[in-house]
Amino acid sequence: MAEDSNEGGLYRIAKIVIGATWLFAVACFFPPLATKEIGSLGQSLFWVLAVVHAVECVLFLNVVKRSRRPLAGELWQTFLFGIVHVSLLRRELAEDADSP
Repeated sequence: MAEDSNEGGLYRIAKIVIGATWLFAVACFFPPLATKEIGSLGQSLFWVLAVVHAVECVLFLNVVKRSRRPLAGELWQTFLFGIVHVSLLRRELAEDADSP
């Protein structure tokens, strides 16, 4: 049981880190970061995140469709957090399958 809560904490930390990365990347499109040298790095990071996570949405569509929650919300979470969200979803689906 302690291992499960520790694993959940790691997913939470991963989501926080990914969310902060998205925020930084978006902020780089606006002043003052847009006019600094770091702005172009952040903007490039934004596009890399967007492309990679869009590809993940397509690759993991079968997993996402199996969720009981609305598809649009699951795709949004997958777009934002990628494999971290899909891993949580897979774990949730496995627990549901094990339950009588």
